[in-house]
Amino acid sequence: MTGEAPLHALARDGGDGLLHHLLVDQAIKVAIVLVALLVLALGMRLIWKRAGRAGASRRDGR
Repeated sequence: MTGEAPLHALARDGGDGLLHHLLVDQAIKVAIVLVALLVLALGMRLIWKRAGRAGASRRDGR
């Protein structure tokens, strides 16, 4: 075969391209997890309010 191994080809330039790719990939994954946690928190808050356990903002004025 005439081709090099994929990691060897990426590391030939000092690994800058590979490092950039891995950092961007990690940043995207962290952003996805943070958005998912935010959606989860908002959903839990909505369910908690709908269940009538919101505390001082109850409809009967107490």
